[in-house]
Amino acid sequence: MDKISEIKSFKKLTLNQISEKVKLIRDQLPDDEKKVITYSKNFTLSLSNYCVNQCGYCYFNYKIPKLNGESNVILLSNDQIIALTQKAVQYQCKEALLMSGEHPESFLEVKNELEKLKYSDFMEYVKEICIYLLNFNILPHANLGFLTYDEMKELKKFNASMGLMLESTNMNLFNQGNVHEYSIKKLPKKRIEHITNAGKLKIPFTTGLLLGIGETIDDVLNDLHLIKAIHTKYGHIQEVIIQNFVKKKGIPYQPKKSFSFQEMLKITGIARIILENDIAIQIPPNLIDGFEKEFIEMGIDDFGGISPITLDHINPESQWPQIKHLYKICKDKGYFLKERLPIYDKFIRKEGFCSENIKKVLDNINIDE
Repeated sequence: MDKISEIKSFKKLTLNQISEKVKLIRDQLPDDEKKVITYSKNFTLSLSNYCVNQCGYCYFNYKIPKLNGESNVILLSNDQIIALTQKAVQYQCKEALLMSGEHPESFLEVKNELEKLKYSDFMEYVKEICIYLLNFNILPHANLGFLTYDEMKELKKFNASMGLMLESTNMNLFNQGNVHEYSIKKLPKKRIEHITNAGKLKIPFTTGLLLGIGETIDDVLNDLHLIKAIHTKYGHIQEVIIQNFVKKKGIPYQPKKSFSFQEMLKITGIARIILENDIAIQIPPNLIDGFEKEFIEMGIDDFGGISPITLDHINPESQWPQIKHLYKICKDKGYFLKERLPIYDKFIRKEGFCSENIKKVLDNINIDE
């Protein structure tokens, strides 16, 4: 069946039909993996919210007034990094999500801060933070927007994994009045280049789709096929995030109609059918509160990073759930909630995917503590 025909057939499936297909796929897993849902205990270092893109749906960007008392971050200070890291150690966090706006060093304010701290550029600043974190047996996961091949090659030495959301390849989103009108750096070809380069460099990688920003169901299914095709060639994508856009005050984009949870469930199940068992499917649990059991039925196997000390900087109004709460939900469905590292076990074992710096730290981490 060609891709167009397959997409048409997927759209006709009911939730029950999708659930049955998902069950058959999950049954192909080894017995010790069939009933496991994972998460990572992490914390976020939001390095800078200065960004060259002005996405209509973005609350994180420095131009958007913050409603909860937060201040903009030109560049996270050494004191802030030390304080957060010390707290992360106390809470036994094993992953640090390093996030920022795209190309923050394009702004004079950020350049000036880098000079004050004696860094030649933003990448040197990020690299030093990664080295600092590794000294505490905390594994960095960098998600910093589009990076060049050489930048990714250098950061791989000090990151357990890296990430970049594909979001959507729908070019209509760049038209006047749409969410990417002022986000020329988010052209799909550049996102695809980044994800592909991660494959060439053998970097364990997270990507995903942002649902409800003006794309269609056909776009979503095409993008899932695209991700699968890149992974089939390079074998580096460890998880795909299916993330629903959540309405917020103070941002330009206010959709007339958001994706319903029923549509989200259908997309998630189809994602499992397309990606099979080779790639984990992650749903941020703070964005699906009350529907966790239904998404488990549709084939998710990961809840992503859950932090005991930092908020979700993209959706700060949506609090992280308690691990005990998720554990109970999983148990009620006959599943076991298990902590994981930001690099999946199969990539630790896979030749060339884990740098020597990361291997040394892995020897010091007890995931069961």
